[in-house]
Amino acid sequence: MAKAQVSYSEATKEIKIIVPRGTKSADLAGIIELCCKPGIVPRPCTTCTSGDHLVVAEELADVTQVDLK
Repeated sequence: MAKAQVSYSEATKEIKIIVPRGTKSADLAGIIELCCKPGIVPRPCTTCTSGDHLVVAEELADVTQVDLK
């Protein structure tokens, strides 16, 4: 299973999951399932997180800075 960065913001009511590049949807489903267990998100039950935003993003590749002048 792929490793992911998971964070929760009380202020924005947002569960954010950042997955490595090329993560398969089956792996993502497993990661989301793990997030719904106690200890990851402060309120893990679906009733408690109803209305919270779930944001899934893919990790960015190495970025090179370019001078546009």
